[in-house]
Formats: sequence, structure tokens, C-alpha cells
Amino acid sequence: MFAVVALLAASIVPPPGPVTVEVVSVGGSGCPKGSTTVAMSQDNEAFTVTYSDFLVQGNGKEAKKSCTIALKLNHAPGYTYGIAATDYRGFAHLTDGARGVVRNSYHFPGFPTRNRMHTYQSPMSDNWQVTDRPDGVAHGPCKDRKPLTIEAELKVTGKGNTSFMTMDSTDSAVSTTFRLSWKKCAE
Repeated sequence: MFAVVALLAASIVPPPGPVTVEVVSVGGSGCPKGSTTVAMSQDNEAFTVTYSDFLVQGNGKEAKKSCTIALKLNHAPGYTYGIAATDYRGFAHLTDGARGVVRNSYHFPGFPTRNRMHTYQSPMSDNWQVTDRPDGVAHGPCKDRKPLTIEAELKVTGKGNTSFMTMDSTDSAVSTTFRLSWKKCAE
């Protein structure tokens, strides 16, 4: 039993040396040029995507915005990673029967896509926060490092003319944190 716990703990230790994150591409109506930044944590156990202009306004009909980011993590050879959990947060002002939806997904090319969706109902005028934990961590390939693609979408539906939803907070930016699960590759 102790050997299994030790093996599991060893499989989530970040690789030695620095880990950097490189933005391969950014696109979508929710992240205009220059409004999204990505940073690696000092302990190499998470990276953060910060949005400064991700807002969708309902105006009495369905409206949605999305942001797609492709990232490459640069790290010591012999390791791979997957997403263990993701923290999203923002603000929603939903009136007159409006509904807000947060949808997110991430995947490595050629690997299964992980999707999550959360719905908020009116009346609501408050911060929202979601932590997604996948049923199982899908680690990327060991030898052919492929970029991780992340997509976030906000949607507002219903009659609420003043309804809106953001992926930002009172400090004008929100950090979406992706907690990593590291795995040592087989020799």
C-alpha cells in the first residue's frame, strides 16, 4: 500500500529545472489581440491564463464569445503532463430569465478532448467560480511534444437586455489556473 502511494506521489513531481510556457497561438472573439497572457507558476505545478477583455453581453438574444489558445510547455526531457484541475472565475449579471453558460475544453492533438460546462440562472449579479477536475488525467505524448489547446466559451441566452457574463473580476483581469499532473515517461 505504501509503495503505491509513493509511486503515485512520484508521478506528480514536476521535472527538474525550469519549465516555461510558450504561446503558440491565440484567437477568438473573447480574447482580442493583446488581452490574454500566460504565465508558469514558480513551483512548475500550474500555469495561469489571464484574460483582460473576455465579456459577452446578451442584449435580449443569445450571444457568445470564445477564446482558443495553443500552448507549448518547455521542460526537461523524460516527462509529460496533463491537466489535473482547472479553476475558472468571473462575474455574471443575469436578469429577466437569462441564463449564462461557461464551457471549457482542452486537448493534445490526437488525444481525447476534455469538456466541461456550467450553467448559471437569473437572477444573478455576483462573482462565479468553477473548479473542474477531470475523471482521469489525459497526459500528452512523451516523445513528440504536441501543443495543448485550450478553449473557453461564455454564452448568455434569454430576454435579459442588460445581462452579461465575464471571465474577469473586480481587478479587471481573471486568472484561470490549470493545475498540472506530471508523469515520468517510460525509458
